[in-house]
Amino acid sequence: MSNQSKPVAIVAAMRRELAPLLGHRQARQVESVDLYDLPGALVALGGIGKKFARHTAEVAIAHVSPRLLLSVGIVGALSPHLKVGDVGRIREVVDVATGVRYPAEVDGDWVLATSSVISDAEQKRELRVRYSADVVDMEGSAVAQVAREQGLAFASVKAVSDDAEFVMPPLDRFIDSAGSFETRRFLAYVVLHPRWWKSVVKMKQNDELATANLCREVEHLIQSGCQLPVAGCEKAQ
Repeated sequence: MSNQSKPVAIVAAMRRELAPLLGHRQARQVESVDLYDLPGALVALGGIGKKFARHTAEVAIAHVSPRLLLSVGIVGALSPHLKVGDVGRIREVVDVATGVRYPAEVDGDWVLATSSVISDAEQKRELRVRYSADVVDMEGSAVAQVAREQGLAFASVKAVSDDAEFVMPPLDRFIDSAGSFETRRFLAYVVLHPRWWKSVVKMKQNDELATANLCREVEHLIQSGCQLPVAGCEKAQ
């Protein structure tokens, strides 16, 4: 049951993706989802992957009855023209598992492919060719699907944290059953695999740049009253 009303619900997987925006705010936990109140928006964080993104979106909708679901987070680049730190609005999301496409109700720049695995360079090239996608994540299509089912507007803003040729460690091995990333176990793995040392350092730098740029864009959207070309959103306060 809704406790309040906000025009926008922002759905993300992990706090670190929005840490500069959230600052020292404390979360309220509802059904294993962390909720943060911002002026004019609710931020909902619920874990990595489509299953958790769907649950997070549903909890956010029940809690604040938004008009717009906004999927945000960091993504991998599929297009060789994109670089780390680039931020773009999504014009369409494609679910790799089902092939279903979800157009966003905004003027967007990129096509987002949602995949169940964190892609290496070869897989990224395959996704780009097969789906004409620019970037890849693990949650976007689930949020778009919930928006479609609930009759809500959908939009997405993503920031690039790794370019198309960046070779990723096997990160998907370290996502636990609750959709959380097991950082300690991953670092223990990296210690025993020196080939990943430089990559992990680079990933940290990339993530910091991507999240800083992402949060600036999201904060701008919120402060401007969600000035997206979506019916019912343009007057959000």
